[in-house]
Amino acid sequence: MRAMSWAIAPVAMLAASPAAAQDRAAQDRAVQGRMAQDGVVQALVDRFEDARTRFDPVALAATLAPDYEEISPVGTVDPRAAVLGFYASAASRPAPAMTADDTVVRTTGDVALVTRRQSFTLPGGVTRSIRVRYVARRTNGRWQLLSAHYTPIPPAPTR
Repeated sequence: MRAMSWAIAPVAMLAASPAAAQDRAAQDRAVQGRMAQDGVVQALVDRFEDARTRFDPVALAATLAPDYEEISPVGTVDPRAAVLGFYASAASRPAPAMTADDTVVRTTGDVALVTRRQSFTLPGGVTRSIRVRYVARRTNGRWQLLSAHYTPIPPAPTR
């Protein structure tokens, strides 16, 4: 019996090997698919921020879901119409250039979260940062932002 198990083990390993390879290939395809979706969602957030910085309500509207709402850095909850109204061309004013870093994108099914730090320099050279959490939803194959939440990051204490 012992000799028989030694003979069967290599055959069983060979038979399992194609299945294991197929499973690894399926896992690799799933990871590549998530990475591609992460890139699509990241591009959506970049388009949103570009439109916001340029005070372009038409381009901004294209990135927002009909039920979009955001929580501003001062804590107000603004529905889509209020956000678009704020960025209407009549209200436009120079916006400080922003840089983004520390970005994390997590996609699962038709929902994605993007978290990143955005920094900007105020007149006088003072730099401030905010943490932003975006929620995106895919509907009918199209990603749109459902929400954004802005949280100011307190400046480091001076000594």
